[in-house]
Amino acid sequence: MKKLLLILLAIVFAFNLNIQAEDFSVVYNGDTIYYNITSNVSPYTVAVTFRGSDLYSYSNEYKESVIIPDSVFYNANYYLVTSIDDYTFSGCDSLTSINIPNSITKIGNAAFGNCAGLTSIIIPNSVMSIGNQVFSQCINLTSITIPNSVTSIGDSFFAFCVGLTSVNIPNSVTSIGDWAFNGCTGLTSITIPNSVTSIGRGAFWECSSLKSIILPNSVTSIGNSAFHDCSSLSSITIPSSVTSIGSSAFENTPWYNSKPDGLVYINNVLYSYKGIMPENTSINIQEGTKSIVGLAFSGCSGLTSITIPNSVTSIGANTFMDCNRLTSIIIPDSVTNIGSGLFWGCSELTSVQIPNSVTLIKDMAFFYCDKLTSITIPSNVDSIAFLAFCNCTGLTSITCLAVTPPSLGIDVFQNVDKSIPLYVPSNSIPLYQAADQWQDFNILPLALDDIESDNKIEVLVYPNPAKDIAKIRIDNLNSKADIIVLNILGKEVKREVIAKETKELELNISDLPKGIYNILIVIETINQTKKLIIVK
Repeated sequence: MKKLLLILLAIVFAFNLNIQAEDFSVVYNGDTIYYNITSNVSPYTVAVTFRGSDLYSYSNEYKESVIIPDSVFYNANYYLVTSIDDYTFSGCDSLTSINIPNSITKIGNAAFGNCAGLTSIIIPNSVMSIGNQVFSQCINLTSITIPNSVTSIGDSFFAFCVGLTSVNIPNSVTSIGDWAFNGCTGLTSITIPNSVTSIGRGAFWECSSLKSIILPNSVTSIGNSAFHDCSSLSSITIPSSVTSIGSSAFENTPWYNSKPDGLVYINNVLYSYKGIMPENTSINIQEGTKSIVGLAFSGCSGLTSITIPNSVTSIGANTFMDCNRLTSIIIPDSVTNIGSGLFWGCSELTSVQIPNSVTLIKDMAFFYCDKLTSITIPSNVDSIAFLAFCNCTGLTSITCLAVTPPSLGIDVFQNVDKSIPLYVPSNSIPLYQAADQWQDFNILPLALDDIESDNKIEVLVYPNPAKDIAKIRIDNLNSKADIIVLNILGKEVKREVIAKETKELELNISDLPKGIYNILIVIETINQTKKLIIVK
């Protein structure tokens, strides 16, 4: 059993272990304790370790009550005992208590993992660092003293400690790690001090006896699934300091279940759409919203349109996944990246306006958006992650405004027709022709005047040359459009949005140096490209 559990832990948490055989052992208070030498020069130090050449050599080598000495005599020298190695007591089912001396400053990863017989432990104030999984699966642990010297509760720190009923976290702790209390089904109360700023992913997942919790004003972020399946949690106080909330953070809690159907806001965060969305739903996200939580609209097949205010700076992963009736969306220029799987499976999406503020398009962002006919990648994008446009089989053109080809992850354009035109800044054509994956397309310059719209949009730029003001007259404009000004190198220097059916836009160019510029009118395709000469 010990070997199986430890193998699983090693796979799941992927620790990079540096396991060595013990250097020597000494009998103390009737127990044989094993040591690794950590310093062979003065001051001489050792770490308590497990017995054998590897983690699985012996089973249950430490039993009943163990007292660790603060020093040990070996090879004519006294060695100070300063640490407990990774996995030292893991799987020692018969270990019931342990005395840790004040000489110990560090306790390693999973040092007491799966010690089923351990019921209580006192950690001295000398301990400055405690690793991940340190008490994972100590199913009979009911009480513990964490000293003020500890600054973080590590990942899976108390995972599946089902006997743990309460924990006092000292004021020195600033973060609660991922899965820290996952599966602590007996935990009924916990006090989080004002020093804590972040609560990790799944930190309290399935703490089914936890009824209420007050988060202090110091907390700014709550990770994905942090309180997922806390089936008794009916009261939670979330301060205004919290500006980042992960997806499914409160799923299957009475607190969330009591919320009315519709948009659920937590402070300035749009947490989710709760309930079944009616068909043909249009949503206007309220002004002042700072972020949209991942998966917030996932599977909302009734969503056809959504307006996102400029106050939004962050949109989580998979937010619109499988919104299979969403046809178009404008992302505000306050957003800096297109999240992982953001539009995954949006099978009716035909138009997306990506703002110039975006620098990164993450993995599978447009996966299976097979009705998307064209896409314009802004000039500031420098990286596109794997499978971002995979199975976008409806694409008929791609425009990339970046002077330097963005770096691409694996199979970014898998199953996209490579014979379609890829429009890039004219001076950058050799760079794209030499770049991995970009080179597969039919690469054409942006400055072609014969790129015409399907709806015969007519564009006139005047006066030309212009000095401070240029006017753009547009006929037959049936939707919003971006007016993008590119310098001679193809870099975007100005952008305006023109409303549907607007006849004329006045463009302030007084801040631009003299020279030759290209003006792009972008809707679903680049409808027109016009030259503008600026004089001073």
